Amino acid sequence: MFDVKGNDNSKDTIDAVRHSSTYDTNAINRAIERASRDTGFINRSIQMLKGMQFPAYKDNILNYIKRMTNDEEVSSLFESLDGYVEYKDPYHVQKILEENNLEKKTTHQISETTRHHPEVLTRSKTIDQSIKDSEAINENEERKDYPEVPPSAMSNFVCDKCGKVFQNQNDLLQHKRFEG
Repeated sequence: MFDVKGNDNSKDTIDAVRHSSTYDTNAINRAIERASRDTGFINRSIQMLKGMQFPAYKDNILNYIKRMTNDEEVSSLFESLDGYVEYKDPYHVQKILEENNLEKKTTHQISETTRHHPEVLTRSKTIDQSIKDSEAINENEERKDYPEVPPSAMSNFVCDKCGKVFQNQNDLLQHKRFEG
């Protein structure tokens, strides 16, 4: 800011401007609290998305919901969604809304016994052992048209002209185009 004489007086004062929030945060918080206690509220809200085209972003979902209902609490629940996420289907939206629901958290929580003794398939093999030995059902299951290569093996792509080694095929093709 400049005064009449052209002096900069912006450093002399501190200004404050009051603004109102774009969203009704109290309504959003009430809707999230209700959703955390009442699974039926989430289910009824998700049922309203049945005819909607997916994938969709938050603004698409909000526009659709506002055409379907005038319930402020349902609209506020969908206001709590992340605006940068593309939701694949109503189930995806439901899972996001259920993150704060205590009943769903305890249902999907891992138990202490599972935590210490997980039931997972592990591959215990050495470098010289074939995958077929440990996982194939019978001898005919293994393909014979190419040699077995472990997934960790690196491939080298070598230029025919100069002998330069590349880590992937795209780099080799780009090199060949450049070298002519």
